Amino acid sequence: MDKFSFKNDPSLVERIADQLSEDPSLKAFFLDNDISYEQIKEGVSEIKIYQNEIALCDDCPGLFACKQDVLGHQPILTLQNGRIEIAYQACPYQQEKSHSKSGQKWLDATHLPKTLFLANLADFRQDTQGRQQLYQKVMQTAQAIKLKESSKGLYLYGPYMAGKTYALAAMANHFTSLNQSVLMTYYPDFVREIKSTIENGGMEQKIQNFKTCDVLILDDIGGESFSPWVRDEILGPILQHRLLDQKLTYFSSNIPPKALLQIFMANDSETEKMKAFRIIERIQAMATPIAF
Repeated sequence: MDKFSFKNDPSLVERIADQLSEDPSLKAFFLDNDISYEQIKEGVSEIKIYQNEIALCDDCPGLFACKQDVLGHQPILTLQNGRIEIAYQACPYQQEKSHSKSGQKWLDATHLPKTLFLANLADFRQDTQGRQQLYQKVMQTAQAIKLKESSKGLYLYGPYMAGKTYALAAMANHFTSLNQSVLMTYYPDFVREIKSTIENGGMEQKIQNFKTCDVLILDDIGGESFSPWVRDEILGPILQHRLLDQKLTYFSSNIPPKALLQIFMANDSETEKMKAFRIIERIQAMATPIAF
């Protein structure tokens, strides 16, 4: 859906932002993410698109009547790099369909733009050394999967908007074609979501899914608001479980893996340094770094 063009009418933007800031259906998102009025004004177009698209999901009787561009996926609002954006996740009907088919593998992608659900390795450009390395590694891993052999994941790092997320999404779609269960998430939003599930009891199942899926992809690790609790009680156990089970795990970040050390430290104490170092050790053991 095309963006609404409000930018040439500042007074209209302010009137709509005033309405949105008081909308009860948006309050939780604004409060959970500490959204400012200025961010609401900047995100007016995205919020209005979200409202229009989520309205298509209201009273939807099932996948046979789905009107979304990507079948079975509903919009959610996210905060990425300080800006309000729209992402997509499987709706309850799609989740039920995926989980009800015994033995079927599927792609579970959350907090991602709809275009990524259609990403394809056939369209993947190999015009840099990093992109060539990625493609070769994915093909090697695909062969290892067919032969039921173990393989390492990847840690893609490079500047914002370099195409890391698209590359991982194309890879994820390729692995699902090999009958692998793939879970891909925008990690900063996952951290925010996992905190909110503490009260409603959904945390344990979510963590279990991250531990046990065939392929886990954490997009933009290091871009989240740091929490020692998430590091020690959520991320650490997930990585440790997957490391011991030799499960494929992929990461993307704006920074090299060693630079994550400072990101995962609450202070400069030796205890904090050791806890952060354990995370980096696991990542390095599970994933080969590629500058993208």
